[in-house]
Amino acid sequence: MNKSRIGVPILAGVGLGAAIFAGPGGLGPPLPALGFPEPAIVSRAWQFQFSHDVPRAIAVPDQGGQNVWYWYMPYKIVNHTDTERIFIPDITIATDRGDIIPAGRGVPSHVFAAIKTRIGNSLLERPDQMVDRVLRGEDHARESVVVWPASALDESTSLLSIFISGLSGETAIAKNPVTGESIALRRTLMLDFQMPGRPVRPQDQPVVFAGERWVMR
Repeated sequence: MNKSRIGVPILAGVGLGAAIFAGPGGLGPPLPALGFPEPAIVSRAWQFQFSHDVPRAIAVPDQGGQNVWYWYMPYKIVNHTDTERIFIPDITIATDRGDIIPAGRGVPSHVFAAIKTRIGNSLLERPDQMVDRVLRGEDHARESVVVWPASALDESTSLLSIFISGLSGETAIAKNPVTGESIALRRTLMLDFQMPGRPVRPQDQPVVFAGERWVMR
């Protein structure tokens, strides 16, 4: 598993930009960055330790026996805070082509079983089972995957960003610069991945980790 861990944020060399997907759920038109708070450089709020691998492609037969491609990214969280915490993940995938994909949408339940077999990790939990308490210490680490259909991505995608909320207790309130309404924002990890080239099959697509940073989203 990639040893990239949350601690001191690594600024992405390239990225979609926090302003583009700073709105609630990442949906709707881009919101200007002005007026949105920046996350603390060193947050005083609780925070899970997080590690991840790069996204990989897998073909899983559907009910008719036809292979359907999916992308998945294994990840692990560890609670090193002073007490047990509840993990409520909110994960969205976004691309430089304007694709916005909520993790898990359009993914049949049997796809996870295929991914778990591929990875060979008996501790891997279903994404929908991750909403639960996390006990303290490495022995109580939780592991799962982010999954989305390959068909949800534009074929010319060259940059992929994964936004993960629920890893930190840091929050903020901001005004929507368009409507003036108050917006609740959460400290969110943004992972960037480059996808160079145009291979015919998803399994041949190179994926390169391009950095990470915290945003309020």
